[in-house]
Amino acid sequence: MEKRWEFKDDPEPNIIDELISQTGFSLPILKLLVSRGYTKPEDIETFLHPENVEYHDPFLMKDMDKAVERITDALVDRENILIWGDYDVDGITSTSILYLFFLRRLGLKVDYAIPNRESEGYGLSKEGILQASKDGVDLIITVDCGITSVQEVAYAKTLGIDVIITDHHEPDNELPDAYAIIDPKRTDCNYPYKHLAGVGVAFKLIQGILASNDMPQKISDKFINITAIGTAADIVPMTGENRKIVYEGLETLGNCPNIGLSTLLKKLNFYGNKVKVNHILFGLAPRINAVGRMGDAGRAVNLLITNDTHDANDIVEELERENKRRREHDAETLSEAINILEGVDNFNPKTDKAIVVACENWHVGVIGIVASRLVEKYYRPSVVISINDGIGKGSCRSISGINIYEVLRECYELNLLEQENFGGHNYAAGFEIDSAKIPEFKKKFNEIISRTTPDKDFKPFLKIDLKIDFNDIDQEMMDNLYLFEPFGPYNDQPVFATENVDIVGDVRIVGSKVDENNRKMKAKGNHLRMKLRQNGIVFDAIGFNLANKFDLVNDLRSNLKFAYLIEENNWNGSSYIQLKIKDILA
Repeated sequence: MEKRWEFKDDPEPNIIDELISQTGFSLPILKLLVSRGYTKPEDIETFLHPENVEYHDPFLMKDMDKAVERITDALVDRENILIWGDYDVDGITSTSILYLFFLRRLGLKVDYAIPNRESEGYGLSKEGILQASKDGVDLIITVDCGITSVQEVAYAKTLGIDVIITDHHEPDNELPDAYAIIDPKRTDCNYPYKHLAGVGVAFKLIQGILASNDMPQKISDKFINITAIGTAADIVPMTGENRKIVYEGLETLGNCPNIGLSTLLKKLNFYGNKVKVNHILFGLAPRINAVGRMGDAGRAVNLLITNDTHDANDIVEELERENKRRREHDAETLSEAINILEGVDNFNPKTDKAIVVACENWHVGVIGIVASRLVEKYYRPSVVISINDGIGKGSCRSISGINIYEVLRECYELNLLEQENFGGHNYAAGFEIDSAKIPEFKKKFNEIISRTTPDKDFKPFLKIDLKIDFNDIDQEMMDNLYLFEPFGPYNDQPVFATENVDIVGDVRIVGSKVDENNRKMKAKGNHLRMKLRQNGIVFDAIGFNLANKFDLVNDLRSNLKFAYLIEENNWNGSSYIQLKIKDILA
């Protein structure tokens, strides 16, 4: 699907001129900084050196004082605590750091519970609370969930169990009647940073407990690498405290002492090396996520809390097997979904503004991934629903400009969804639905998006940070770009564009992973490798999943426009600058 290129506006020249004299950075680097909102030397220093930034006082968060006081009482009275988590990476890492802190650092009696995605669903449940009561639990602490669990918290109170909620999702109008609710998105919470992941909120709770009990804050450093994994994997804005958490976590991750985590890093050949966000997103996170998608997420928690090398090796191998099984389900479900959509009268990309596809007994652990794949293929907000015994479990993914959670809320107001069984945020959400209501839901979902979204928003776009020439690219620029890491939402890796580019030598198709429907291309590969020249300067370049551009590049060979990332490639002990192509235009 062809993309439109959107260029950021040039910053005011007077701002750039002043910063050149104050900072000494090159023009391209300063344009990047200003376009991201850093217009003063002190702001630039804070952004480029997050390690020097102080964390916010955890007690600025609403109810932090109440939560810390209650947990301190539990410590003194030797009460039984249950950590209630979620089955994704954010929930797994949140559960793990609190478990390690309470048990290993405070010596509290603590256990954890993570519901099964397929049989129990998301968040607190009355069945789980009842079991906790039978087990003698005095206090439940939720992580990465709980903010909408009004009925469940009320039920816990009838059983004499206090509940402390730590969450980062959007609250409804009615908050649970919990002992304490720590969520920076509460409307009455004045915490200065609102975008923490669930594991970030749990990390702030640890900081609060340490501060209240006059314990060294450096103890929290023991959990920064796990906190960084959960934060990066949850795709929260890579700004403010999130940026500091991930930066500091990545600094220690390559040689972390955690036995389970180091075992997984060694399996992936990351141990002893500089770990980056992409290593988390495409290496660590899928494996940690896989066990929660395919069954019991507790296996991933066990990996992060184990002290036994033999157990760690066994769990890592299990994660590998489950990740392979998850990929097989992904491919099968995606193929079935596409076949359904491209059947008669099911989806017309020229008229339909959204995708809703449902089928009996799809594995609920992969429907979110499949929804993301459909967004990539069709660039439409996509809903994938698995139906079992008359109940559909749906997962949604959206495109820029469409808040999928608000669309679901409107569907709820039309009595198509149950309030307690849907939730999420702008780009991702989930819900349950009576299967008989799916046709009406599909109609209304499409109508709402069509009514509220202009046509131009349904064409995929590529944001270009800066137009440059090849003579702007050198090692100094590469070194300065490293300071922009870690990358993530609201701090994406810069995309550059260059015009009047020529091809040098052969253009090769490499690799083997391609569109399953194109068998001829599969034999050749799906990536392009070539050398590019502009102004007499030549760079190696690779374009992943851009083999469909082969004819364009090979036929024209000159005066082409390239959008790309600038990266350093290491091979056989040497390194060189390489361009990672994002798109090509004539």
